[in-house]
Amino acid sequence: MSQTPLLKLAYVVPRYGAEIIGGAETATRMLAEALVRLGRAEVEVLTTTALSMDSWANHFPAGTDTLGGVTVRRFAVDGERAPNFAAATRRALAAPAAQSMDEAAELIRMQGPVSYGLLEALGAGRYDAVFFYPYLYHPTVEGVRLVNAPAIMHPAAHDEPVIDLPIFKGVFAAVSGFAYHTAAEREVVESRFQVAEKPSIDLGMGFEPHEGLGLGYLREMGIEGRPFILCLGRVDAPKGTTLLVDLFREYKERNPSDLQLVVAGPVYIAPNPAPDVHVVGPVSEAAKDELLSECSALVSPSAFESFAIVLLEAWAKRKPVLVNSICAATSEQVQRSGGGLRFDGFETFEAALNLLTRDASVAAALGAAGQRYALSRYHWPDLIDRYVAFIRRVMAAEASKSRLS
Repeated sequence: MSQTPLLKLAYVVPRYGAEIIGGAETATRMLAEALVRLGRAEVEVLTTTALSMDSWANHFPAGTDTLGGVTVRRFAVDGERAPNFAAATRRALAAPAAQSMDEAAELIRMQGPVSYGLLEALGAGRYDAVFFYPYLYHPTVEGVRLVNAPAIMHPAAHDEPVIDLPIFKGVFAAVSGFAYHTAAEREVVESRFQVAEKPSIDLGMGFEPHEGLGLGYLREMGIEGRPFILCLGRVDAPKGTTLLVDLFREYKERNPSDLQLVVAGPVYIAPNPAPDVHVVGPVSEAAKDELLSECSALVSPSAFESFAIVLLEAWAKRKPVLVNSICAATSEQVQRSGGGLRFDGFETFEAALNLLTRDASVAAALGAAGQRYALSRYHWPDLIDRYVAFIRRVMAAEASKSRLS
């Protein structure tokens, strides 16, 4: 009996590497490596030599490398982020739908990263399917029309002004299928674009549960011996970390205790210092694992997420979560799982934090519910089975269209 040949897949992403924390880039890497690790596909990543999304400056050497079993092809950046991009964005996004196609295309070019080598390689490649992750950047906007295979988009879309630029109507129309993180993300896309009839899946992201090793990182960080809540990810005002520190400062003033807030991740915009707040910067996977194992709860303060992998990481440790109710994706996950609470201002933040840190039975029940939900929907082997079946469905649909044309 002959075996089904491995899929040959390509992922197009603006930057890629173990050095990049969070976001679409990490989600791409996790998916690509899981497909290879579980023996379901041969995977190439087509990306740029950039590391920083603030500038898209060339950082890595151009060429081919292997990371986690995945072939990574890096191409030089020809167009970095334009110095006047921020000002141009403010003007354009005041009325995004009113921009002309040329104006929108110019804004995407100014945003970067522009890599003509990447686009040329993409047009010449031979794959069973090509994935674009996320929708926003130049390689996706220009690349979806170049591929000689079904184009599948992981939009990582939010309800944000930029998605209403007129250029994205053609981008989304050119795609053969969509892999969404959540139903909330699907609603953002399908309410704007005529794509509901295209093959799609609410996929999310996967995880593997494992026990922390307790290697003493808390002691090194100076937070051992006292309870703490944890925020993981990019430390940046748009990610809600400034808001979280301000809320926690007020909470401690009204509720004196030994509770701490630990904020871990690469620092873009540091919040103002506050008592019992520890901004520890980037941490290793082992240190992150220990933080998750020992925290009282995980807080996701961002109002704009398409999924938030950190929720799964917390639930894997049976930890409850607290999310910003403005964020449709994380709110949906909390509601579906029963694994946490939501806040929409100081009063609800205070009430939720009191419940999570003072009632151990409630915290344990929420954490257990979150773990059950995560295991039932996002365990890597099961998720990859669903993903591969979806990919083959998109391929079959495109093959059928070709036979009819």
